Amino acid sequence: MAGSSGMQLGFVHAALPKGSRGKTLVYLFLRGGYDGLNMVIPLTGTHRTEYENKREHIQVPVSGDNAMHNLNGAFGLHGSASGMKALYDAGKLAVVHAVGMPEGLGSRSHFDSQEMYELGTLGDLSTTTGWLARHMMSTPGLVEDAAIPSLSTNSSSPTSLLGDKTAMTLDSVSGFHPNGGRYGNEHLDALAKIYNGNSSLDYAVKSSIDTINMLQQIDVEVPDTYPDTSLADDLGLLAGMIKMNVGLQVAAVDFGGWDTHNGQGDNGGGYYATRVEILSDAIAAFMDDLASHGLDNDVVLVVQSEFGRRVRENGNRGTDHGTAFPMFVVGGKVQGGKVYGTFPGVADDDLYLNTDLKVTTDFRKVLSDVLVNFMGNPNVGTVFPGYTYSESDSFGLTGGAELFSNGFE
Repeated sequence: MAGSSGMQLGFVHAALPKGSRGKTLVYLFLRGGYDGLNMVIPLTGTHRTEYENKREHIQVPVSGDNAMHNLNGAFGLHGSASGMKALYDAGKLAVVHAVGMPEGLGSRSHFDSQEMYELGTLGDLSTTTGWLARHMMSTPGLVEDAAIPSLSTNSSSPTSLLGDKTAMTLDSVSGFHPNGGRYGNEHLDALAKIYNGNSSLDYAVKSSIDTINMLQQIDVEVPDTYPDTSLADDLGLLAGMIKMNVGLQVAAVDFGGWDTHNGQGDNGGGYYATRVEILSDAIAAFMDDLASHGLDNDVVLVVQSEFGRRVRENGNRGTDHGTAFPMFVVGGKVQGGKVYGTFPGVADDDLYLNTDLKVTTDFRKVLSDVLVNFMGNPNVGTVFPGYTYSESDSFGLTGGAELFSNGFE
């Protein structure tokens, strides 16, 4: 399915832009609150001992069946995330552990937490624009002749793009057409004759027809190298848009199914392992596709969720709503192959409210680093009102390393 609302497609040009290529930020949101502690897992020492004590059944093993991938000697990556591990080894994937909202500002409500993250205005759910929309409004690097500057692959535009009048909602090119069958062109001709006035409705219909005509010029068939999953289809669609140089600058993608209160999967297997595999394989196919066309340096993909899960498994061999989680930043220009941030520990005395992994990195710091150092937007105070980002401590990462390499011109 695909759709739009009212006047939002008025920006579209029937012809594709030529020679305009900017950077693209893909914002992949894991809906449901994913268990980050079973994605990026303590590997050794007291952290490992505490982790195993608190997760008797659902712990991801160090060796044997479903064994984790060793990242850096201190942490491992879930064994089903082979594609992401390959990107990590290639220096194209960075992990930032224990990310979230500052203490006291978060929520364990799916709805409230998602809204706050996507609005980017913590504690204020009345904001009328999302953080991605404010980035598009404030960035000096906007590609002015872009045919599709912002896109959501969901059935409706997400909160992060709220207020972006240029945002298109599209999960398949064929699905955007009102009649993709034998008489599709005749259908469009009839609509053009009916809605040929100057009203808002006429304008919206004509704009949608222009969009359909423009989309017909775009070859976004997902290559066979992608797995047969809805997430891979979404990322393959974005890769096709990027390869066709439509001026895509931000894209929002959803991947749900992470609310694992029960039956999460014992010993690193089961339901959770399947979700991880789908996520990992889709990301790997997306990045490999871009790299094969020399475009992986032009794209950054950021992965986050609305919260992590509690450190202790529950009586249903699942995990309940928690707080901090790992974020992933993926791209050819990312200083990958590292686990950034400060891990707070999982011993009883280290937990937030005696249940959760503590937040040690503000999520806005991660996103601000992406905006400033990759997307070239210094207006962090506009994108995240009330938040101050300092390049002097670029991202505040362990060892003082920067998330991105230099040379984005």
